[in-house]
Amino acid sequence: MNAIADNQGLALVSNSKRLNELSARTIVAAIRDRRLTATSVMEACLERIAVREPQVKAWSFLDADLARKRARVADEWQAAGLPLGPLHGLPVGVKDVFDTSDMPSEYGSASLRGRRPTEDADAVSVLHRAGALIVGKTSTSEFGMYHPSPTHNPLDLSRSPGVSSAGSAAAVVDHMVALALGTQHTASTTLPASFCGAFAFKPSLGFTSMRGSNVLVSRMAHVGLLARSVDDLALFAGAFDRRLAEVETLRHPPRLGFARGPGWDLVSPDARQALDRLVDGLPATVATVDLPCEFDMALEVVHGLLNAHLAYRFSALPEETFRSFCPPLQEGIVAGRALSAANYLELEAMADRLNALAAALFCDHDALITLSAPGEATRLEQGPGSGAMSMPWSLCGLPTVSLPLLRGMNGMPIGVQLVGRQGGDRNLLRVAAWLTDATTLNDVLP
Repeated sequence: MNAIADNQGLALVSNSKRLNELSARTIVAAIRDRRLTATSVMEACLERIAVREPQVKAWSFLDADLARKRARVADEWQAAGLPLGPLHGLPVGVKDVFDTSDMPSEYGSASLRGRRPTEDADAVSVLHRAGALIVGKTSTSEFGMYHPSPTHNPLDLSRSPGVSSAGSAAAVVDHMVALALGTQHTASTTLPASFCGAFAFKPSLGFTSMRGSNVLVSRMAHVGLLARSVDDLALFAGAFDRRLAEVETLRHPPRLGFARGPGWDLVSPDARQALDRLVDGLPATVATVDLPCEFDMALEVVHGLLNAHLAYRFSALPEETFRSFCPPLQEGIVAGRALSAANYLELEAMADRLNALAAALFCDHDALITLSAPGEATRLEQGPGSGAMSMPWSLCGLPTVSLPLLRGMNGMPIGVQLVGRQGGDRNLLRVAAWLTDATTLNDVLP
């Protein structure tokens, strides 16, 4: 599937100023075969960051000397004949809601300024064991809330990059790194991927340990993976679960269901038209799926559970600290305080009900297809956009993939979201690869 792209990528290996534009899989293969060094790739990434970071602001922490040291150590490790991990020598970014023992971990909040954990988050440890070179911490909104982060959209600096994994999405799309780690409780990976034009994979709930990260609601705490192709998403996921490292080609078109979801009334006309054109042009039958009426409650349940957990986590803090928080965080805490125990149990019961109903959606479908966002990136002054298109699937713990296959009326990307059954991560990546191959950008331009 990617032979042509890989050959084109390898043709660029001799041009060090463009090494940062190579795919993650090409870089890893070239380092392993000694056609590239980790040092040369890291230098290319740092050069790109130096040029673009003042405008894009994708990073909350960056230590170029530490990054160079890590690259030298990776090259020395390989020269010594020691075993190489699946991401050996590859520069990656890590969202600043994961603890890192050698970098600040501030969760985007002034209340944690200067915080230095003594241990890495479990997901960060996985990356280290895989041989990835963590360049720095990518910018996030405060505690991952729906509040603008410092990051700008790399495709149009006047537009929003989305919500809390925005720094990771921007760093990948702007060729600062090939892969970046994010998280998602509601839409924190999917929405930035859609706005910035990244490929994103939110695996099933429980895919990997979230210990050492900013967990707001355990039943919705997912890791998020950002890359520039489905193939690179698979490579990235393979560092956590080696069964996902290679995406096999589907022998037959997948059984797709078109699901609108409770946020559909927010969808812009150009986004609807673009998705309709894509679906109509697919070499497969796509059946319309009418979601059970209980899904109309999904957004209310998401917000209610989030507010309850925010109140539990932050209510005991001093008033001065509370007043320093961003408005969405303050509002969530206040709303959570007003919930009764009975209200909370009702929300939990409805979440369990939705999980059961969601499982039944895949009896006749391999994946559901919908939008990742209601439209193209909002302007900065309009805020970070709505995550309504992703919230039901995050609540149910289902794996999702966002593919930048559509364009809006202003030429900005709009993601196509695929939703899979719980635990069906491998098959969902296969469907994502099929859909990407079956679609060309010209087919879906307005």
